Amino acid sequence: MLLVLLSFAWAEENVLKVLEAERLELREEGGEEVYVLVGSPVRLERNGEALEAERVTYFRARRLLYLSGKVRYRDKEGRLIAAEELQVDLKDESFDALSVRIEAKDLLLTGPLCQRAAGAILLQRGYATPCASCGQEVPDYAFRAREIVLYPGDRVVARGVVLLWREEPLLELPVLLLYLSERRPRLEVGQDEGGFFFKADLPYVTAFGLGYTLLRYYQGRGFGFGFDHQGVGEAKERYFFLHTPPDTFQYRGEYALKRQGFSLTALLERDDTREKLSRFRLEALLPGTPTPQDFRYALRLEGFLDHDESTPPPRTLQRLPELEVQSPTFREGPFSLQAGLTVGRYLAETNPLNRSARALGPYAEAGRALFTHSESLALSPWPGGSLRAEGRFRGFYYTTQNPDGEYERQVDWSLNFSLRQALGGFSLEGTYGRSVQEGESPFRFDVLPQRRSHQATLALGFQERPLSLSLKGGRDLEGNRYLPLEAEARLQDAGYALRLYHKRGLEGEGPLETQGEAGLTPYPFSLRMSLRYDHAQARFDPLTLQGAYALPGGSFSLTHRHGLNGEGALTTDLTFALREGVNAYTLQGRRDWQRDILSLQGQAILGPQSLSLQATLDREALAYALGFRTGVTPGPLLDLLLSGRLQEGPQGTNLRLALTQALPEAGFRLGANLHLPEVQDREVYLKDATFSGGVELWRPVPGDTSGEGAIPGLSLSGSLSYQRQPLRPEGYTLALRAFGPTFTFLGRENTKLHLSALLTQNLPGETLRPKFILTLDRCCWALRYTLDAAKGEVRLAFLYGGQAAEVLMDEEGVRLGGLP
Repeated sequence: MLLVLLSFAWAEENVLKVLEAERLELREEGGEEVYVLVGSPVRLERNGEALEAERVTYFRARRLLYLSGKVRYRDKEGRLIAAEELQVDLKDESFDALSVRIEAKDLLLTGPLCQRAAGAILLQRGYATPCASCGQEVPDYAFRAREIVLYPGDRVVARGVVLLWREEPLLELPVLLLYLSERRPRLEVGQDEGGFFFKADLPYVTAFGLGYTLLRYYQGRGFGFGFDHQGVGEAKERYFFLHTPPDTFQYRGEYALKRQGFSLTALLERDDTREKLSRFRLEALLPGTPTPQDFRYALRLEGFLDHDESTPPPRTLQRLPELEVQSPTFREGPFSLQAGLTVGRYLAETNPLNRSARALGPYAEAGRALFTHSESLALSPWPGGSLRAEGRFRGFYYTTQNPDGEYERQVDWSLNFSLRQALGGFSLEGTYGRSVQEGESPFRFDVLPQRRSHQATLALGFQERPLSLSLKGGRDLEGNRYLPLEAEARLQDAGYALRLYHKRGLEGEGPLETQGEAGLTPYPFSLRMSLRYDHAQARFDPLTLQGAYALPGGSFSLTHRHGLNGEGALTTDLTFALREGVNAYTLQGRRDWQRDILSLQGQAILGPQSLSLQATLDREALAYALGFRTGVTPGPLLDLLLSGRLQEGPQGTNLRLALTQALPEAGFRLGANLHLPEVQDREVYLKDATFSGGVELWRPVPGDTSGEGAIPGLSLSGSLSYQRQPLRPEGYTLALRAFGPTFTFLGRENTKLHLSALLTQNLPGETLRPKFILTLDRCCWALRYTLDAAKGEVRLAFLYGGQAAEVLMDEEGVRLGGLP
């Protein structure tokens, strides 16, 4: 019997929960509360971490957790730590363990003593191998080390290392670095159209970071060099540099430090293979995580350096630099105020509507100061009375001058006042508003449209359920004219609603607009009518009549629009929806009386299958589309669509097919369009077809103990597009993108040999230039040989790490079939 099967907190922070145990003991040792849990096993949870052990002892005052007997601890990064004994300090999340086994992604680590501090795990006299999950009787390679440090994320640093090949000592190294993610070929040799080349990425470790030294040699072109460095401090740091002959540079520097009081991010990058520009971006925030009571400061620097003056630079916005200051919202009783100032120098596209900006050219530099402030006031000075005032201002001030010699500026300013008095069901409200956007900007990115508004209104209302009356008028102070008078009456209660609206001009226009709406809702029915008359044009808007009926699990509605200006009936719409468990039905129909068109659209969902219909009938033909879908994701999911029209016989008849699947052994999308007989063309033929993804046609079968009876597996991958072209001599075109077969031979200890032949070209008309890829995959290491006839390249690459070939065989973004 379980004595404890509940979730409760031991610590004050309520983060340590007991999920399962058989017995609970409460003790007091030296004045300290001690909890002892026994189970088979005891299961605990703490902030996304899971712990298991046969016996758990918790010392509440010291916040120490002691686990013994078949201990299993899975941390937030998914690493599994198994030990005989484990002691966790909940104050700083450090721990000590004995007889440890750690499974971290594709690496297995073991050792007699293990500690964790500041997120890093230290293993004394450790052993590590990435081949543990590969099914090898003896790991192909491993290493022993005096100490192994497993950093958060993907880095492992070992010191005093002895490399082992098939458990035999091979080489001694002072330091060894491993990445558990972003694995890529470290050694590569080959030959391209320029000759022989060699590439090597050699790992290194320093006190301030770790990474790779990048060495390159190209025959007849010279040497290349670079580095790929990652910092190990508090900040996120990544620095990459690579020079390849004769003068191609690639570099990228990233730095990000985020603290409560300060935040800094910086980026510098260049890639001559795309454009010869160095782009840079910097942002410093103070504080890093602001609160509503803080002043906020920001410094931004953004732009680029052009290394090729023969090409025009991009016209992107550059901040050189920009400084921003934002005040907190100051509140004093009902009044609030917030202000900000942004000052900067900018390079950007100029405003083509500004004459002085056009004289500067399409891309120019200027300084700008942006001053903003907003205020609000909300008062209730007497019973039933309320006063609100709001103001907002944005002023843009530039260093450029207009033709009159004045410095250019833009202003966006708005001011609103409202005073309302309520007395019983009556209310009186006066409002005043002014809004101005004016001025000119030399830049295109911050141009404001010209706009001016200046109004004062007065509204009188009465509301006593179910009756509501309102009367509103005012004056346009900008145009020095009265605003139209608006009157509205509403009668609304449960089961019915009536609305009348009238708008009349006071400057000699007379009546402008009259609206009427009525609704009746005796459940489950609902009836509605609406009508509008435009006095200025002496025309009625269409009369709208709508009726609806609420069904159990659905609805039914009918809407009719009728023209009252001599048009007669306009449209009639029908909508039906019903759901019964996993089944659902929908139907939509429309009759266009003016164009004499009838259209229907319906769908029936019957569990994993669905049927759909689209039909349009006019005076000349019937157009239709019948659809069928079956299956659920991840698949297979089959879609069929039969479409065409009937006009003195079948016309434009097509059958479209789409088959998709997202399973590991077959992830693909297949589409095809089949032409069916019609009046002008009685033949049946394939118009077009596309395939993309990967499909494993059959799995490899290993040989027996004597090595006989092995059957290679076969998969297809890439993308293929077929298009019928009757005017071409061949009658078709075929586009292949990394498309071809892969043969897989399975040997002992999960050894795989992959042979791929891939095509990236258009057929017919081009000579076949395949890419052959031969990969020997031993799970924890792989060799890949590539012969690319299209590029004239030969490559040989080596990769280490768990499931290496899964990365090696990811060709041009297409995953080969049969691989997870």
